[in-house]
Amino acid sequence: MRTPARVCCSRFPEGSAALICLARARRVAHRATATEGASKLAILVWVLAVAVRLLLINQPFIDRWSWRQSDVAAIARNFYENGFRFAYPQIDWAGSATGYVGTEFPILPFLAAVFYKCVGVHEWIGRSESVIVFAVSLPFFFLLVREIFGSIAALWATFFYSFTPLNVFAGRSFMPDVPSLSLALIGSYFFLRWINDGKSTAFFLAALTISLSILVKATSIVIAVPIPFLRRRRNPDRKFFMVLRYCATDSYREPHSSSLGHGAHWFICCTAI
Repeated sequence: MRTPARVCCSRFPEGSAALICLARARRVAHRATATEGASKLAILVWVLAVAVRLLLINQPFIDRWSWRQSDVAAIARNFYENGFRFAYPQIDWAGSATGYVGTEFPILPFLAAVFYKCVGVHEWIGRSESVIVFAVSLPFFFLLVREIFGSIAALWATFFYSFTPLNVFAGRSFMPDVPSLSLALIGSYFFLRWINDGKSTAFFLAALTISLSILVKATSIVIAVPIPFLRRRRNPDRKFFMVLRYCATDSYREPHSSSLGHGAHWFICCTAI
């Protein structure tokens, strides 16, 4: 009886094994070239996407969603003028009341207030926060899609994600929406790296960025939809979700639960789902 190896070899004429190896080597080289080319084009897309968002970066908050941007800008200015009390964000439309308000984790207006202290109050500071976080997240988005669907799909996905009109307008606005989405994308990439490599560093970076994403904008809890899809690639234990819940709730509960009332409790319930 012939062995499987002999049967396999007997199916091909003499010298065909070398041709098969050569064809495979060519395919590997072609894929490497395509990956390198896609990476270079992705860098070009990144530069153009950031440049588009820097146009009129010092524009007053009179464009799309002006009321929302004005609210965030008011919180930043009140941090700057009334003391950097992180747990007590204030708005301007509370009349004779103190103006303390239940809102998202106020990291964006707080950081803007810190820069106000250094260079003064300018609209470009708040807008630049969204642009910077978007710029940092875009390479992670490309790598995330490339890991799952390949280089060509990653390039096209990065292009359409970068120049979608809604993303362009929101990505240069002083609002938490795009920073929150960007953090969720970064967290998804590190979550996938943890699943593939099993390194604890990637795990904690994923937990940190996804938790911060949900804190910055509670609606980013939708990141829970793709995570189970990625999770099925390995079936890890529940420690990721336990850390995620702790970071998104316990670290925010104490300073807010007494002063912000129902708004804080609503926020805590949303992030603890």
